[in-house]
Amino acid sequence: MVLVVGVKPYFELIRPPNCAMSGVGAVLATLVYLEYRVLWSHVVLLVVGFLTGFALTACAMIVNDLVDIEVDRVNKPWRPLPRGAVSTRRALALALALGVLGVLVNTATRNALLVLVALIYGVLGVTYSFMRRRWWSHTLVALSTTGPVVYGYVAASTPLSKLELAALFSLVVFFATMGREILKAVQDYRGDAERGYSTLATKYGVETALRAMLATGLTASLLAAISTAVLRTGLLYKTLILVTALLYTHSLLRAYKNPTPLVLEESRKRTLLAMSLGLLAFWLSGL
Repeated sequence: MVLVVGVKPYFELIRPPNCAMSGVGAVLATLVYLEYRVLWSHVVLLVVGFLTGFALTACAMIVNDLVDIEVDRVNKPWRPLPRGAVSTRRALALALALGVLGVLVNTATRNALLVLVALIYGVLGVTYSFMRRRWWSHTLVALSTTGPVVYGYVAASTPLSKLELAALFSLVVFFATMGREILKAVQDYRGDAERGYSTLATKYGVETALRAMLATGLTASLLAAISTAVLRTGLLYKTLILVTALLYTHSLLRAYKNPTPLVLEESRKRTLLAMSLGLLAFWLSGL
């Protein structure tokens, strides 16, 4: 019982469900590029993929909490760091250990490029916490979300037959995330302005941010539609990705035409649903 109580704050710090989702995302992306054919030789690859996603996400979560500790003392005093359940020194040591693990575990695959990809996305995840006050930090978030797609492709030894899928879907994910991040910046405009955060909305105005949101969002939907024509995928992918594009576009158009708090919140939730459908389409693209 004492051990459980002592470990619990660390679990709160790393948020295991979020980390597990990242790990599963890396595994599923790898399976897509392997065309769902799992041999014994692939087991290590899939385990490494899960550990990479889990460890690097946990590292980013801890660094984010360390950077935000003063803000959380006011807004989230129940979190492990503000309430003193975990010291900043131990949190930093844990973040460093997880970051190193997330990168070096890939040496087990004997794929130097995979180690490099893990390192790049690990650095991206951590960097965002320090650059969040800059308006272009939206780009870092968008780049980070392409991680499972790119990682899975490299983990599967970069099959040329899947290059178009990897490239096109990475672009879809990037622009879709950018659109949603800008929508959230518009939604949080007042709070960000009071805290001195520099977002697209606070730096260039809400109208400019709304136009950028619509432009990036429509680009994502257009690329998703194009993918149904140029990629050799099944009917299930084509159907799901078109539904995704329609739902995502409709949500952003509503937010653009009527950016009230209620509509923005509804659009935020619907774009998340649309993007989840898009990921499902990607994972089922070989069926």
